[in-house]
Amino acid sequence: MALGRDLPSEASPPSSIRPDYLSPSSVKSYLSCSLRFFFERVAQIRKPTTVALHVGKAIHATLQSFNLARWRGEDYSEDAMETAFSSHFLKLEKAEGPVDYADEETRQKVRSCAWNTVKAYMNSDEVASQMPLGVEVGLSATFSGLPVPVRGVIDLVQHDLTAVDYKSAAAKPDAGHAAFDHELQLVTYQMMIEEATGDTPPSLDLVYLVKTKTPQVIRVKIHPANEQRKRRIADLYRIAYEGITTEHFHPQPGMQCSWCQYMKECSGWCRQ
Repeated sequence: MALGRDLPSEASPPSSIRPDYLSPSSVKSYLSCSLRFFFERVAQIRKPTTVALHVGKAIHATLQSFNLARWRGEDYSEDAMETAFSSHFLKLEKAEGPVDYADEETRQKVRSCAWNTVKAYMNSDEVASQMPLGVEVGLSATFSGLPVPVRGVIDLVQHDLTAVDYKSAAAKPDAGHAAFDHELQLVTYQMMIEEATGDTPPSLDLVYLVKTKTPQVIRVKIHPANEQRKRRIADLYRIAYEGITTEHFHPQPGMQCSWCQYMKECSGWCRQ
């Protein structure tokens, strides 16, 4: 799809946009603002990587290295993980940059804060409490009425099948809001685990790494979904698939507009 093309009208021919699969992140992105989804994922307009996004990815990549080393019986000492963190931090800057730092001093402060946050996790009770059954576990599920599979990658699966997803945050999370905000992702993980194993995970957990002056590690435990919650999530996937394939992309103004990187494109958007 050409970047300068007006989006199709209701009378337009059927769309050529046919995703091979859907993921929790793609569906949440579409439902949050379908026009932002278009700019980012269809037109693929690149923007500078935000500091928060870069830090989150560097922390996530280092936790993956840490858990994989534990799972494989390899070296997961602080020295080994500091080397891994440095490598991930630099590689992500090169691969996904430029990162929107104010200056080099800010970059160094951000880097130090991120590493201290990783260390807080490594020294927390989270590590001693369990060994992973699987790390970065890729699974899929089929939903009734959805013509493509749903795929996702779970950060960590514990031996009791608890699904764990890591989040980095600047402030301590509110448990109720965290559960609501990540319902689509976590229930999707539950449904994928159920399809793969035939068993329901006992919990759907978010582990927050809070980047405060003294970093905190906070686990938010969420009860597995009942059939009603699962039907609601499946409905959201069907709604998103229909909207994407019929090219229903439109602005959805709200608080998120104040920090959206596509304000310029959005303000110039028109539909015939």
